[in-house]
Amino acid sequence: MNRVDSGPCPADAPELGSTLIRLGIVEPIQLAYARQKQAVTGESLSQILVRLGLVAASDLARVLAEHHGLPYFSQTEWPEPAADVLQLFNREACLAHGLLPLRVHAGKLEAVLGNADPQRAASLIQRRTGLATRLWQGDFIAVARRIEEVYSPRRRSVRSAFEREYRQLSQDVQGSFPVDELINQMLTLAVSERATDIHLQPESQSVHMAFRIDGVLVPIMALGRGMMRLVSAIKVISAMDISDNLRPQDGRFSVTIENQAYDARVSTSITPQGESVVMRLLPKGVSVAGLEELGFAPEHLQRLQALFQQPHGIFLMTGPTGSGKTTTLHAGLRPLGMTGKSILTVEDPIEYELPVAAQTQVNRKANYTFETAIRHFLRHDPDIMLVGEIRDGETADAAIRAAETGHLVLSTLHVNSVSGVVGRLMALGIAPQALAETLIGCINQRLARCICSHCKVPVAAPANMPSGLETLLRGVQHFRGEGCEHCRQTGFYGRLPVYEMLIVDAPLARWVEDGGRRTQLAGLLTASNHVPLWETGARLLREGLTTVDELTRVLGSREALAPAVR
Repeated sequence: MNRVDSGPCPADAPELGSTLIRLGIVEPIQLAYARQKQAVTGESLSQILVRLGLVAASDLARVLAEHHGLPYFSQTEWPEPAADVLQLFNREACLAHGLLPLRVHAGKLEAVLGNADPQRAASLIQRRTGLATRLWQGDFIAVARRIEEVYSPRRRSVRSAFEREYRQLSQDVQGSFPVDELINQMLTLAVSERATDIHLQPESQSVHMAFRIDGVLVPIMALGRGMMRLVSAIKVISAMDISDNLRPQDGRFSVTIENQAYDARVSTSITPQGESVVMRLLPKGVSVAGLEELGFAPEHLQRLQALFQQPHGIFLMTGPTGSGKTTTLHAGLRPLGMTGKSILTVEDPIEYELPVAAQTQVNRKANYTFETAIRHFLRHDPDIMLVGEIRDGETADAAIRAAETGHLVLSTLHVNSVSGVVGRLMALGIAPQALAETLIGCINQRLARCICSHCKVPVAAPANMPSGLETLLRGVQHFRGEGCEHCRQTGFYGRLPVYEMLIVDAPLARWVEDGGRRTQLAGLLTASNHVPLWETGARLLREGLTTVDELTRVLGSREALAPAVR
């Protein structure tokens, strides 16, 4: 059995803080603040350090692995837990001990640890099974999430509950029974499927229900036309005008599903068959992972982190809706609140909790918009301002003026390439000189689906590889997912960023000041100021994380993946 130390839980061991300071991961003042928070909240020190963004979960896990003489085990290396081994434990015991049992091999029970004391975990295994143990250290968050997955009710049971409620309401031809429980079951099913959006589309003889999962709209079930009363019930809870079915409407409501609070943003549109509904589910009070955990390449991570460290200027994330722009901004900001910087945000809505930051939400009824928030923020001595979106000239002008007066402004912009940022802001009325003096960088981001690790198999390289990429990836093994229960037979599970990065250096600033013509940009791009889409896409292919077809679906054309000659 691997060596394990006795004593207090490693999450609270005094030597953990000393080790983190010795390695230069945290500063003494940061550790002192974390211990003060620990005394108030009762959380473990490790939980607080990760939540405050002071330490990446993966870094903390590696420190503890070294301290306890355990090998570090990344999530991609974990085998699927054996069903007979899972039955030896239960969800509560595994969560309490930070223990994910995997399998019995060579007479030892193998398990991966999260926020755990190895000695206590080994003792639990000995009591439950009588077996010796082989332990690995894993990421805290990943282990806890996987424990929830393997011990929570399976998707099929959640779907069965929804179908059972639907059958009962289908027999209610008089429409006398409320549909509230069916809505609750639909929302629960969506969460269990990792859906971000629910679509209810009326058709001539049915209502089409679909979920957006990993960015792709997946058909779920065809409901009878009698279920159009779902639309009326959703409009009621979303504070819409139920008597008006001739105009599109927007609304929202809050709901708690499996102990997690969600904001649901609801939109209706008018079709010849009736009103269609789209509900976007946004978890409340959730902390996003750090940049290290989002999937950015290590060689690009330092450049990206440097943008968040700038004393002033404006940094923009671009891309379509649902491409992870806000997530990336929050991930970059997480550790900055504990570095002596004041952070203020205005969002619509607040999607993530940001440690040690003042977060506000747009309220148009009270005339609290992005533009008015920026002007108000200037009186609060901020170092960094996060503005949810620049969508009009007033907000753009306020953001530029804030950047000119010594603040770092982070925001999002709906354009489809980094080359379109300058033109878009100028169209909103920003002068080229002001933009040249303030724009420090931008990232255009997409999210590509990852090949499911449970059904991943090697395949031959695709015959229709983009020109230039085939040479770049010569000899690289390609993969695909065959489809399994874990990934709903899609072959994909989860997403990673595919991105283009532009750092505004002196030549690019002059280009902006001269009008930012797209035709002149290519000659100014170098390896030091530009990371092209094809480079980040090729990395995912080299590491066997996605497919050429998936990248083509996300980027829109194979030409976007073709390396250009500089």
